[in-house]
Amino acid sequence: MIEWPRAEMRHALDDFIERRMQALAIPGVALAVIDEGQIVYEKGYGIADADGDQKVTPNTLFEVGGIGLPIEAYAAMLLVRERKMSLDVPLSDYLETPWLPDEDASRSITLRQVLAHRSGLSDWVRLGVRSVDFKPGTDFQYSGMGYVYLAHVMSQIEGVPFDRLMRQKIFQPLGMLSSGYVIPEALVDEVARGHHALWVPIFTFAGPAVAIFVALALVTLIVVRFGFHRLKLEPFDLVPAAILAPVSTSFLAYYLLGGWALVFCLGYLVAWLAGVGLVVAMVQYLRFIFDRGWSDGVLSRGARRGSFSPFLFGAVFLASLLFMTWQVPLPARGGDDFNAALSLRSSAHDLGLFVTGFADGALVGMPLRAGMVEARMPVGETQNDRFGWGLGFGTRERASSLTLWQTSANIGLRGIMVIEPSRRAGVVVLTNSDRGKVLMQEVAGHVLGPEEPWRLP
Repeated sequence: MIEWPRAEMRHALDDFIERRMQALAIPGVALAVIDEGQIVYEKGYGIADADGDQKVTPNTLFEVGGIGLPIEAYAAMLLVRERKMSLDVPLSDYLETPWLPDEDASRSITLRQVLAHRSGLSDWVRLGVRSVDFKPGTDFQYSGMGYVYLAHVMSQIEGVPFDRLMRQKIFQPLGMLSSGYVIPEALVDEVARGHHALWVPIFTFAGPAVAIFVALALVTLIVVRFGFHRLKLEPFDLVPAAILAPVSTSFLAYYLLGGWALVFCLGYLVAWLAGVGLVVAMVQYLRFIFDRGWSDGVLSRGARRGSFSPFLFGAVFLASLLFMTWQVPLPARGGDDFNAALSLRSSAHDLGLFVTGFADGALVGMPLRAGMVEARMPVGETQNDRFGWGLGFGTRERASSLTLWQTSANIGLRGIMVIEPSRRAGVVVLTNSDRGKVLMQEVAGHVLGPEEPWRLP
């Protein structure tokens, strides 16, 4: 599409995005298309919050998470140009106090390794895990923690907080005036809210909890049968399993996803169970009222009217599953909730400005900008594509083109930034739903083409 007449491209994109948003139930999308070093089209679609009426515009802030990593890499290359850093000097040389507990890794991890995700550090960003999984420089492993480490080093070099450093070095010079890793609390409500299908947070907690409960129940059954020589399992025997299952799941979710995600998942699970219980109680109450009216004060024979019905509970439970595809909003991230690999808030317009600056080597110069791409190392291959990772970007090579890419995958939010250096072109797509993962790749494919659509590895 990028080679089409502008009016035709805009009309086609509008029609396609609006249709796919409806089909995928995506509340909001923001788009920026760049060609020949200029933003040629930008637009917002839908709403920023499914519970509100705030429309998405090209300037609407999104949590863009991982898209901030190549921008941080660009800032690091600027410090290289200013001779404040070197690509192959251990980052610990710039620190008075070591940041990593592993002394050997601390003495060997370089800027080049961090930018290319070859430091050995993990991607457990929410937990702040600083352990090293392999000898730095010997393998590839996507690492948000590497960029957290780099942010700390850059902040120490410049003597200012990382958010202020990025504003001074990158955001303000490129005109990205809305972007920030820390934002005023007054702007928090203006950030697009992420959205999940209701079943996702519920199953994230309930799935492991049920599995752990079943495993513990089987262990309890074996202990009761062979340890206490009882044939029948009493309900009281399952109390330890019923307590340990949610507690263990809570620790597991906290370790893997972080405390914020745990609260989110557990909150929706409790709300769903409370909703099911409330509906069952209301139906049961109505049954009791109508039964008294029909019996006219005369007791019926057999079962007592109005008693608890497992069938009723099962029917309400199954009916509640019909609502599991509802898109539910996530809690907003606090304005001062800082994390160099997660908390960047930016807009399609601002990221489009970054693409235009990168296309021309603004601030760092063309030699260093070219070096970010030329230093790529292979990480995979398909029939038509060779995938690699440069100094900050993922790369995809075809016979006719080379593109750079980075995605964001914060909970309930999906976005992508793709750059084609040879045409000084690119596309930014930000969405406020996990289902945006499909749409963002489709849009990138339609915009950049050519014959075979652009796709992530």
